[in-house]
Amino acid sequence: MAVTFITTGYGNTYSTEGWATAHPTIGLATYGVRSPGDWKVTAVPGQDRTVSIAVGRGFGGAVTDKTFENETLQLDPVESGVRWDIIACRRNWITATSSFSKVNGGPNMVLTLGRQSVIGNIDEQPLALVRVAAGEQVPSEIIDLRTWSGDGGGIVAAHELVKSFLNKTGTRLNINGVDWVRRVGADGDLEWVDVSKATLHGIAGALMGAAPGNGSGVLIQAGTIVQSTDAAGFGRLTFPAPFPNGLLTVIGFNGDATANGTGVTFESAGSAMGASGNGTKVDWVYAVASPTGSRLAGKNHRMNWVAIGW
Repeated sequence: MAVTFITTGYGNTYSTEGWATAHPTIGLATYGVRSPGDWKVTAVPGQDRTVSIAVGRGFGGAVTDKTFENETLQLDPVESGVRWDIIACRRNWITATSSFSKVNGGPNMVLTLGRQSVIGNIDEQPLALVRVAAGEQVPSEIIDLRTWSGDGGGIVAAHELVKSFLNKTGTRLNINGVDWVRRVGADGDLEWVDVSKATLHGIAGALMGAAPGNGSGVLIQAGTIVQSTDAAGFGRLTFPAPFPNGLLTVIGFNGDATANGTGVTFESAGSAMGASGNGTKVDWVYAVASPTGSRLAGKNHRMNWVAIGW
């Protein structure tokens, strides 16, 4: 049985209170829900291909909706393989009604062209993408496609598939801590750019990989490490997070003149220690040397370091 929707926004039906509640969100994004629990889609254990949509509030196309009961939808069977279906909030300006809907998809994890998306006529706000597999009673995977917006602008999402339907020029999405901006590229085409990375004015060469161009986004890691060198005077720094594409540079320097001694240096071990001797996306092998240049075997030391990659 379909749940009851309390809806405002069709045909300019906002009351003063309703407009005050809706305005901060509908002015920031095309779609959204109020909080992390609103309209969350989950599988229903023990029921064939059935999902539940939690109570809550959402908006799309300047229409706001509120539900008070969970709704369940049973997805159609699939004879073989898998099918990815969309669970959506369907808004119909012709009848001035909102409802939850399912849209059958295909074998790939993408938003099907069967989804209706004409604001002012019929539009379906994606809430989740659900994997239906032959021979499986309960959907084994649900991709969360809900979005949230708040004071200060910007949209928060949980999965990169959101970029496939919120993709107007200037859109800014934070997806699992990474900031994306939809912009016009140098070739005049639209592109998504990760703006959570730092930007270097100039880049000349790389320790590992083909260096990106000047002004490209880069990733910076830094820290301090306390350990002992091996019998040959070498130590290994493993970066907290591997760089996805390459390593521009890594610098190590004396982190404790009292413990290490003054004049102690930290430098790349070189190719004799393999690729890591110059630095890789994952680690860096370095040598610890005395002021006279002799490597210090079994030397307890603290090294401060900075690594830049992309």
